[in-house]
Amino acid sequence: MPPIAAFAAAPDIEVQLSAIDEETKALGLQKTSEIRAKLPRGGGNVVVRGYEAVDILGRKIFAVRAATVHGVVLAVGPRDAADHATELLPSLVPGASGGYEDGAFRALTDLNGDGALDVVLRGSGGALEVHRIFPTGSAQYDVEMTLAPTEVADVDEDGHLDLVGRVAVPEDDPIRPAFVEVATFEAGRYRARSEAAIAFHARRADAPLRTPKEKEAPVDDATRVRRALEQAWHALHAGRARAATLEALEKEPVPVSLRASFDAHVARIRSAFPAQR
Repeated sequence: MPPIAAFAAAPDIEVQLSAIDEETKALGLQKTSEIRAKLPRGGGNVVVRGYEAVDILGRKIFAVRAATVHGVVLAVGPRDAADHATELLPSLVPGASGGYEDGAFRALTDLNGDGALDVVLRGSGGALEVHRIFPTGSAQYDVEMTLAPTEVADVDEDGHLDLVGRVAVPEDDPIRPAFVEVATFEAGRYRARSEAAIAFHARRADAPLRTPKEKEAPVDDATRVRRALEQAWHALHAGRARAATLEALEKEPVPVSLRASFDAHVARIRSAFPAQR
C-alpha cells in the first residue's frame, strides 16, 4: 500500500500567497514590494511582501506578510501598528542606482551571520526591528539598548548589520553633538554592551579633537565644544571613569553664546550615565 503522503497535495507557496492576496485586499492594502529567496538548509522558498494604505485620517499605514510552503510565517500590520513595526525595508542602504533594490543589508539575507534569513521592519516612530525567518515561523531578535535603534551601520566592519540609536537634538541647537549608541550582534541578540560596541565607543573617545588637516587651522568654538561632548559620551559608553570624564569635560572653555546649550548637553550625559551608589 502506498504511503499516505502519496495522496497529499504537494506544498505550494503560491497557495499561501493567494490566501495573503485575499486577506490584504479585504483590508484595502496595496502591495509595494516583494522579495523572494530560498531558506538555508533546504528549507524551501520564502516570499516577503510589504503593503501600504491610507487610513481614514489620511495617514499612511503599513503591513508585512511572509510565507513559505508551510504557511504564513510573519504577519504584522496594519491593525497592530501600535505594538509592532509594520513597514518592510527592502534594504537599509541605497545602492549605486540611488534606490534600495540594489542596496546593502537587503531583506531575506543573513544580516548578522547566524545562518538565518532576516528582515528589518520600521515602526511609526522610526524604531527598527529585526526578524529572522524559519520554514514554519519567525522570531524577533532581542535588542539590549537604552536608545531606540533608528539607524544601521557596520561599526566593526565585519560585514554584518549593527543597530544605531541617536539622541534627538533640536535643529536650532548651536552645538548639535551626535550622541549615538550602537549594538552589535552577540550571543544571538543585539547588545550595546558587546565587545565590538564597546570598542567602537573607545575608538571614538580616543579620536583626536583636531583632524590632521585642522592642526594648522583654527577650529571654531562650536566644533571644539561639540567634539569634547561627543568624546565624553563615547568615553562613558566605553566604560571609562565617570567622575574623571565629567571633570575633564567641565574644564572645557565654553563661550557665553554656547554655555546654555553646553550645560544642557552635560546634564543629558549625566542623566544617561548616573553615578553608581
